[in-house]
Amino acid sequence: MAADTTLAGHEIAVWWMATDAIGPADLQRWLGILDQEERERAARFYFEIDRREFIAAHTLLRAMLAFYLDRPAHQWQFISDAEGKPRIDPRNGAGDYPFSLSHTRGLVAAALAADGAVGIDVEHIDPRKADFAMAEAYFAPAEVRLLQASPTSERNLCFFRLWTLKEAYVKATGTGLSTPLKSFAFTFEPIRIQFEADATEREAEWQFAILPATDQHVLSVAAGHHARTVRMSPRAVVPQGLVVS
Repeated sequence: MAADTTLAGHEIAVWWMATDAIGPADLQRWLGILDQEERERAARFYFEIDRREFIAAHTLLRAMLAFYLDRPAHQWQFISDAEGKPRIDPRNGAGDYPFSLSHTRGLVAAALAADGAVGIDVEHIDPRKADFAMAEAYFAPAEVRLLQASPTSERNLCFFRLWTLKEAYVKATGTGLSTPLKSFAFTFEPIRIQFEADATEREAEWQFAILPATDQHVLSVAAGHHARTVRMSPRAVVPQGLVVS
């Protein structure tokens, strides 16, 4: 994938890749482009499937950076800011392009922006993990009502749509668990965020999308601090087409 394009200031690139078809040869090849810290983190996973998703997610991110920013995938270096949010190391000389990545059973995804803030989250729609008691404890009251009003057949999907939107927003802000999940709520059609305190201007700074990655997963993206409408550029990648160097 030669770097034949650049990101516009209003563009968010979103790539995702299903991981069920990834084989040992793919993982071995991809390990070679990860840095030492990433390889050590991958080795610490107890379950092989979790190790697979980690390697695939970090490889996908590096391939995306190589595609848009014209530097080989294996050369990228990263640092963490004061809040622990990963960033491109200034020593790369590529500028401060915000990015986010996420992985779950069967799917990995990454998002890259030219400026502003971006967060991405993916979840497998597993009915066993649709914890409605947890939603009542941590979701905003309006979200709990939205969940309760959903048809029974759609309640699991509604739960994961809300969960991934909230996770994507928190990842975009970089504040992590210091932001109470009850302090903001999402509505659908259109997707909008509402803060507990009166913050109309702050709400207008954020845009969100739920993209159709697979019928077994939910993928949500948060984009913030843009003065104009953000254009999402989605792309599904297959393991055999993920060319890295």
